[in-house]
Amino acid sequence: MTIHISISPGAEHRLHDKARAAGLAPEALAAKILEEQLVRPSIDEILRPLREEVAASGMSEDQLGDLLEKAKHEMRAKQAPGRAA
Repeated sequence: MTIHISISPGAEHRLHDKARAAGLAPEALAAKILEEQLVRPSIDEILRPLREEVAASGMSEDQLGDLLEKAKHEMRAKQAPGRAA
């Protein structure tokens, strides 16, 4: 697919600098950046299943915070046995 986009002069300058540093044509780097952004899931997409599970559980934000805090301390205790969490 071929598209034409307008970018600011500052962005164009940075694109040329980064492309040169990467040994790529600016168009190739722009395509690579765009492709990576479109393929990579957003933080909302990553967290959606967790948010839905928490909502379905009826757990409050305070309860969730307590659960995560407890899990953090348990994980630290496993990583460094004998060390206070």
